[in-house]
Amino acid sequence: MSHPVEPSRTTMPTAAIPTPADGRIFHPKPALPAPIDSVGKRAWLKTNLFSSPLNTLVSITLLALLAWAIPPLVDWLFISANLSGQTQAACTGDGACWVFIKVWLQPLVYGSYPDASLWRVNLSLILLAAVLSSPYWLPRQLRNKVDILLLLAFPFMAIILLDGRLLGLEYVSTAYWGGFSLNLFLASASIILGMPLGFLWALGRRSQMPMARSICVILIEFFRGVPVLALFFMGSVMLPLFFPEGTNVDKLLRVWIVLTLFMAGYMAEVYRGGFQAIPSGQYEAAAVIGLSYWQTTLLVILPQVIKISMPNILATAVMLFKNTTFLMIIGIFEVLSTAQNALTNSSWLGGFSTEAYLFVALVYWICCFSMSMVATRIERKLDTNHQS
Repeated sequence: MSHPVEPSRTTMPTAAIPTPADGRIFHPKPALPAPIDSVGKRAWLKTNLFSSPLNTLVSITLLALLAWAIPPLVDWLFISANLSGQTQAACTGDGACWVFIKVWLQPLVYGSYPDASLWRVNLSLILLAAVLSSPYWLPRQLRNKVDILLLLAFPFMAIILLDGRLLGLEYVSTAYWGGFSLNLFLASASIILGMPLGFLWALGRRSQMPMARSICVILIEFFRGVPVLALFFMGSVMLPLFFPEGTNVDKLLRVWIVLTLFMAGYMAEVYRGGFQAIPSGQYEAAAVIGLSYWQTTLLVILPQVIKISMPNILATAVMLFKNTTFLMIIGIFEVLSTAQNALTNSSWLGGFSTEAYLFVALVYWICCFSMSMVATRIERKLDTNHQS
């Protein structure tokens, strides 16, 4: 007796996916979401802002606060602000006096660097932008080699260019370096050198050699446990006491060393967290195909550690960048110290602290937000969770 054959549940009608003569299969494109009309907007507002009595009260309160605060803030920032002039006498209105920022813009950016040599600072900033963007313009086959070498070489190229003596240019002492460009150079140089040094410390902390592990643990815990202000004072005041008599190490160089070691201590713990998140199967797979220890670490483990630790790497880099403002405590004229110096100038005693601090805060926010966007882009590029 013959039994009827049950049709397969996975069989699709041939008309659903048309197949041409060459055998290619065309998959239908997913339908785009329909635009939100006025009814959809009202539904969104009701769901997100007025879904309950408490949510409605909070939404109305916040909207009222914004309606109360935004118009006078816009008026003070733009409409009634003073933009033209060169002296304090030009600040006659009730709005912000951006004349103060315009007059002091060069010291806020370049410090006391000589006017005739400002091109060297600008060239260093262009080199920094080129080095950081090298993964986007370098050929694909050179990215993993050349961009790392460019990053490691940039701090020394910038020092040589700004100093000038090795290039036969006019010597500019570090006492004249300052402004926001100094914050950028110190932060970028410390981050660039602190990240590989922190990676070595993290490897040392995981090492099976007791001496190497003990030294790395001491260094990591010391630079993580001591406040950065104390490290600055130690680097600028106490460190020269340990040098031989007659040895003079530049204060800015000592601060750079302190910032690099401080960054390395925090990055070592960030990397250690990434190492602990790597499954042991990755090491076993690398050993099976015959990779050495350093090949496994650099080619297999390190990219995964960076992917896992990217949010913490960004947070540490932003923290170090903002900590450069503490340099004012030890007499280095970075951007915040320059702003405070401008506020005490006898020609500008009208009380422009709001404009000065708002300008510094805006510049720092732009830089930190840009760093966040770059880190997000890198995180997406390293993402291997391909979902259909």
